[in-house]
Amino acid sequence: MVSILRKLLLTGLVLGGLASATPSIAADVQQVGREAYLKALKGKKVIFVPISQGFDLNQAWVTVWQRHAARYGFTLEVRDPNMNTEAGIRALTGAIAEKPDLLIVQNPDVQTYARQLKQAQDAGIPVLQVNMQSATQTDSYVGNDWIEMGRLEMGELAKACAKGKGPSTKVVWLAGVETGAANIYMRQGINEVLAANPDLQLVSDQAANYDSDKARQITATVLQQHPDLCGVMGIWDNAEVGAGAAVAAAGKSGQVTIVTNGAGSQTGCDSIKKGLLTVIYNFHADIQGEIAAGQISELLQPNRKAASVKDVFFGPITRVDKTNATDRNCWTLDELK
Repeated sequence: MVSILRKLLLTGLVLGGLASATPSIAADVQQVGREAYLKALKGKKVIFVPISQGFDLNQAWVTVWQRHAARYGFTLEVRDPNMNTEAGIRALTGAIAEKPDLLIVQNPDVQTYARQLKQAQDAGIPVLQVNMQSATQTDSYVGNDWIEMGRLEMGELAKACAKGKGPSTKVVWLAGVETGAANIYMRQGINEVLAANPDLQLVSDQAANYDSDKARQITATVLQQHPDLCGVMGIWDNAEVGAGAAVAAAGKSGQVTIVTNGAGSQTGCDSIKKGLLTVIYNFHADIQGEIAAGQISELLQPNRKAASVKDVFFGPITRVDKTNATDRNCWTLDELK
């Protein structure tokens, strides 16, 4: 009996000792690298120069980054040139003069900002490019693999408009801005598919400049010249709804396949459901934003010097048609906040 009581007493002393020791042990525990990570981000200044904040993808990115900034204590400023390249150069030049801790840039084309990006790098400012690259490579690019996008879209038309399958083998390419990186690289992918499918006839190759009304006008004119048109491919779903409207107005909705790509916003899925678009290759601007947020954290670390490493991150691409144009593949800004 004495032995049992002694064992119980010893057990109680041990447990009591552990209980009393637990708070002091917990107080000393630090997650490895956490304090340095938080310190590196807190109080830092990040400036974003977009093409325009009127685009759904830009709104998605900034919504994600603002959430990230609020969580980690850095500031995010948007200098919006609103599609004006001269204003964009001024915004970028002014941002470089302020020497922010990080500069994020969406290039209107491959050359316009090339000089300013080099100036920023020479000044020791890390630069993250999003979705539209410059000829000047910087610390990081997060966005689309545009060559793959060209292959995917024209590959879609190669199947729909194969000889003997569609009303004809005639297809249209509605370009964006011809000097833009997306346009240049997509054209490479398009050419590869055209070379592998010599029966395909590219009957129109014109720039709609991301404008739905211009896309509608081009498509309407081509339909008058080629009433047996089989397919249209473009570079942005918000513009290609104009092509869809022209096809519908001509009574060719069941005939013409309309393929494009987009940021994954709800408006894209709605356009598919309305029959204005057939397929959207969704590049998930919300996921791009999260990948870029990780790069923001990386580029703000003190051990990462500007231009020391040049990274490229391609985001996922999902084929969306009327069978999967659901909430899983289409976001709203409220859902990203």
